[in-house]
Amino acid sequence: MIIGIIKEQTKDENRVAITPDIAKNLSQEGHSVLIETNSGTNAGFPDDSFHKNSAIFKNSASEVCSSCDILLKIWAPLEQEKNLIPDTTIVIGDFSHCSEKSFNFPYFALEKMPRISKAQSMDILSSQDNLAGYKATLLACNHLNRCVPMMITSAGSIPPINVFVFGLGVVGLQAAATAKRLGAKVFATDLREETAIQAISVGAQFVSQNDINTHLKKSDIIICSAGRYPQAPILITPENFSLIPKTCTIIDIANNTSPQIQSSTIIKAHNLPSQISNSASRFFARNLYNFLHYIYNSDTKELFINFNDEIIHATYNKGKNNV
Repeated sequence: MIIGIIKEQTKDENRVAITPDIAKNLSQEGHSVLIETNSGTNAGFPDDSFHKNSAIFKNSASEVCSSCDILLKIWAPLEQEKNLIPDTTIVIGDFSHCSEKSFNFPYFALEKMPRISKAQSMDILSSQDNLAGYKATLLACNHLNRCVPMMITSAGSIPPINVFVFGLGVVGLQAAATAKRLGAKVFATDLREETAIQAISVGAQFVSQNDINTHLKKSDIIICSAGRYPQAPILITPENFSLIPKTCTIIDIANNTSPQIQSSTIIKAHNLPSQISNSASRFFARNLYNFLHYIYNSDTKELFINFNDEIIHATYNKGKNNV
């Protein structure tokens, strides 16, 4: 197969859908890898790193799109990219930000990957959310004028900061784990009481819904990560916002903590994986690579798409011109 990769045009997106090691693997398996010039530069993968691994460079996205059987993307094609892609080309990526999901070409929307064991290695949400949780904690700490862990010096001691995490999905658990590794006292809550054991496993103290206000009063950092897909709930209301110290930094990963409140303490975190694009690209590319193996028969050298399979059924869209 001919597999294509183009430079992401989405604003502030630094990731790339393939990495040099994955390009090498695909080439060794008999595929041709076409990549637009400078596609990986922002993620720390210069063109020569791909060239050394048998990738074939094209000067434009149109050259790549017109020649490939499968196009790998971080985000769904933008309006200006749609017309470059033939109706027979299969696109694989994240289509969650599309307001219009009617494309001429068939595509796999990997954000719809079912949360089952055999799909874990292809789950782009989990891999990228892990990094989002990690980066959210670092971002919050960088905005504080205090150190995170307890510090004991000849001049005296400083207590550790208090970090409060809303939501114990993949993002929240990684945020809590990172804060704990940095030396903070970590508290976490979730509407699902069964997540208490998961909070404990990463070193956080689980907080019941009835005790949230008590912990808001003493928080130095609050990380809101609950329910980003498809729409996040409002986690901090105007009523309990007054309890939060003015020195507290709030990281709103879902960008929906409390739209009624304007405050300099709220940092609307946008596309955190892109801010650590090298690591994020490595994970994303591996997810795509594993998915390619799932739909490609290496014996017959052809795609094998079982439409009765639950992974295929959840992610596949035939496109409006493919009936």
